[in-house]
Amino acid sequence: MFKKVLDVVRSYTKTFCRSLPFLWTAAPKETIFMVTGVLLQGTVPAISVWITKQVVDTVATALNQGKEISSVVLASLVAAWVGALLLEVLPRSWMSAIRGNLGEKLMAHINLLLMHKADTFPDLNRFEDQKFYDELRLLQEQVSYHPMSFIGDLARGGSSLLTLITMVVLLFPLGFLIPIVIIITNIPQIYVFLQYETLIWGAMSEKSPQARRMHYCSSVMLTDTYAKEVRLFKLGSMFISRYVKEFQSLHQTMRHLRGKQAFWAACLSMMSVLANAFAFYWVVQQAFRGEISPGSVLLFVQSLAYLQQNLEECITIFFTTFETLLYMQQFFGFLESQTIMPMCFPGKPVSVPLSSGITFNKVHFYYPDNRSAVVDVSFTLEPGEIVALVGENGAGKTTLVKLLTRLYDPTEGAILVDGVDLRELDLDAWRQNVAAVFQDFNRYALTLGENIALGDIAALDDSERFRHAIQKAGIADLVEKFPQGELTPLGKQFGGTELSGGEWQKLAIARAFMREQAQLLILDEPTAALDPRSEYEVYRRFVELAQGKTTLLITHRLTSVRMANRILVLKGGRLIEEGSHQELLLRGGEYTQLWNMQAEQYGTQII
Repeated sequence: MFKKVLDVVRSYTKTFCRSLPFLWTAAPKETIFMVTGVLLQGTVPAISVWITKQVVDTVATALNQGKEISSVVLASLVAAWVGALLLEVLPRSWMSAIRGNLGEKLMAHINLLLMHKADTFPDLNRFEDQKFYDELRLLQEQVSYHPMSFIGDLARGGSSLLTLITMVVLLFPLGFLIPIVIIITNIPQIYVFLQYETLIWGAMSEKSPQARRMHYCSSVMLTDTYAKEVRLFKLGSMFISRYVKEFQSLHQTMRHLRGKQAFWAACLSMMSVLANAFAFYWVVQQAFRGEISPGSVLLFVQSLAYLQQNLEECITIFFTTFETLLYMQQFFGFLESQTIMPMCFPGKPVSVPLSSGITFNKVHFYYPDNRSAVVDVSFTLEPGEIVALVGENGAGKTTLVKLLTRLYDPTEGAILVDGVDLRELDLDAWRQNVAAVFQDFNRYALTLGENIALGDIAALDDSERFRHAIQKAGIADLVEKFPQGELTPLGKQFGGTELSGGEWQKLAIARAFMREQAQLLILDEPTAALDPRSEYEVYRRFVELAQGKTTLLITHRLTSVRMANRILVLKGGRLIEEGSHQELLLRGGEYTQLWNMQAEQYGTQII
């Protein structure tokens, strides 16, 4: 067990040393000011105690010898004592401000590193790995706490440690064994704490799913996203009870470990109390024997008090800093994590324009739990061709889109772009050649114009392209109805204007029009939130948008697939039919059944 704790201490020290440079990187000026303040706050108490000793000894000597104290000497001693007191008191308010500024900059620096690192993962695999995602959520949720705590602990711990060292130096000439005994009696507390704090952090990591479920239940009850259904279906009691259940599971484990930690810490602290009692008894005996001066007695008592006070402060800070450094270890582990998707550097250029098209060659894709999503799919998207992809939910349509945009790599087989494996292409260049409208498009709490310009952020300030996009998407009237026009803030998060589902979807469609240079257009249920009239208008505009582009249309509404040159029918992850609308109807297969089911809803039987 001792070896295990020793390994933890080594790891702790390594992480601590690795964390310190972050202060300089985040805020060099504040770091200099904080170090200066720590040096002052840490050494001034010892200077003050030493000056007090000189004052007492000078007064005692003068009284014993019947002499008067020189006013110059007395004034000098008092001035020195007052100066030391000012140096101890005045920096406190400034140190508080400096710690706050440094902590905020460090928090922002760590958050930016998290975001930059997350941005380096080109695929979705990491975000769909539950263990990895739990760790990422833990880092994200605690980033506002641990950096601030780290700065505070460094400032307080640094000054306490300096005070502790200087007090030991003052005590050594009077009795060198005293500080050593007091320090040694506190070591068992540190040892026990390290054991339990490691167990507590491990339990926190293991219980991260419970913490995430608690957060989810509270978000259901406390956000507007779920407010309508929670009230309509009376879901409040269910989510509250589930929150309580997850909390009890999490809290029971943590309470047990913290209770045992507190019990042993309290028991072992008795050793420190006994050591102080021995030291006090010893100094009293020395004073009665006349072996130390009155000033030395006062110095001993004050130094002993400072020693115990700062030793306890150092141990407490050691405990809290240990938890922060466990967080930093996990943070460094995240920064060192590598993408699962193999990357090709430098990647091959993308052909402009495409000549032979995009070919799926015996593509298979399996999820990490070995569920098959796509099985032995082969087809070609000819340059400039419009291809519709249809099938029931779970047929593998969206997975094919993710493979085509290289958010996943095929488990088997290959996707060829003009004969070149997609995995060998420059990924950024390939995605720049893709425009997409997804069913689960995002609604950004930005301005209306920014929501559209995100389709090509390089053109964020290109007003001409923006106006062209809103005209093509048919939302010019939507923009004009707001007094602020394209500068209108959207989303409730920051008090912006909320749009209807169909209006948001039209903005997502406008994003696709911003990417004019794209060679591949992906339309994944692009009109799911639109009424029939708007859907008709949008598909009419899609025909214009798709001109000169290879287009993949995914839809459940089969009436819209007539714009396609060819239709691919998926079922259970397999490509089972291929052909034009009329050809597939004549075959009487899966497509015909899907068509007739939808036609019956409108009272029209096609076959």
